[in-house]
Amino acid sequence: MITQEELGGRLRRARSEAGITQGDAGRAAGLDDTAIAKIERGKRGVGALEIKRLASLYGIPVDDLLEDPVAEGLVPLTVALRSVEEASPSRVERMKRQMQRLVSDDRWLREGDDASVAWEPVDLHTISNEPDYRRGYRLADKFRARYELGDSPVPDLAMLADEIGVVVARMPLGDVGAPDGCSALDPETGFAYVLINSDKSRVRRRFTIAHELGHLVSGHLNPGEVVLDETLNEKNPQEQEANAFAAGLLMPESGVCGAVKRLQGKLGEEDPVAWIVWLADSFGVSEEAAAYRLVNLKLAKVVGGKTREAVREVAEDLEGQREARARLGLSLAMRDSERGVTEVGPSMRARISRALEVGEISVDGAARMLHLSPEETDRWIVDSGIRLGVAEAPL
Repeated sequence: MITQEELGGRLRRARSEAGITQGDAGRAAGLDDTAIAKIERGKRGVGALEIKRLASLYGIPVDDLLEDPVAEGLVPLTVALRSVEEASPSRVERMKRQMQRLVSDDRWLREGDDASVAWEPVDLHTISNEPDYRRGYRLADKFRARYELGDSPVPDLAMLADEIGVVVARMPLGDVGAPDGCSALDPETGFAYVLINSDKSRVRRRFTIAHELGHLVSGHLNPGEVVLDETLNEKNPQEQEANAFAAGLLMPESGVCGAVKRLQGKLGEEDPVAWIVWLADSFGVSEEAAAYRLVNLKLAKVVGGKTREAVREVAEDLEGQREARARLGLSLAMRDSERGVTEVGPSMRARISRALEVGEISVDGAARMLHLSPEETDRWIVDSGIRLGVAEAPL
């Protein structure tokens, strides 16, 4: 159980990040002028209704204020690399705790499962002396070759990660001021996990999954460590390597060059905006990512950009992008699909299903592991055709 002082500190940080004064917080919660100051210093207790009002005012879940990771038995994780200067500390901490829950729940589900194989990074020995960004590109090529991905776009990165033994979960953690995602390794088993903020745009989520895979593939984490990412264009060498890996995985050089050859007759050589929006949609990336990849592959002139700067400027021309999309018949319908969803990967869902069927967990326990409400979990059980075990027969 957290102490009164710890709760006060959490309330103070949440209020500060919300930009609310102590006086305004007190009035909204029906408290006198000095009550908030006393609460935040740990000199006054907080009632259940007061906590609920303050959490609503600050825009955070009550559980974030009250939870105790040690008492809950969550797997301890050490932050190995943090690129979250623009994110609020409370949202960063929330993402870390959600990752701890994910690792803890999946470790319990895997107990006695001898078939589970830990994640293995790609062999780095042949490319250890290259610059960080070039290592990232080469790693992406080796990764694609290792899993026979060819040079086509990967339609679903979360499914690919699951196929190679990395659990990917998506949870809404806020858009502005919230981290994009994180990756971690279980300190005991070495199993790999990626948690994505589903409140971000679809193309941002795809790039973040690829970026987190880059950290794992590059061997940036030791067991028991977590990498938290908010800004994906950092100058940190490991961030540069992970970014280059993501670009190479999502937009392989041979795939982009092949697309350029195929599209020259369709798009011509004097319309860089059309090229960027088409390639962005084709490879499932942002216009900015598509533009930078064209520049890095020295294809700027081929698509009508006279200089590197010209192509980058096109990536910021939002009106021009909208006009090009309309002219080319490209749809915006899928660009923010599945935003705000909560979901754990298929392999972990299968383990939860088996635990339900043999009566090892209750529906409420499954709901907690799935990060869904009991009602949503009930619908999932019915839709999935899961037969509850003896322990769940009365429900």
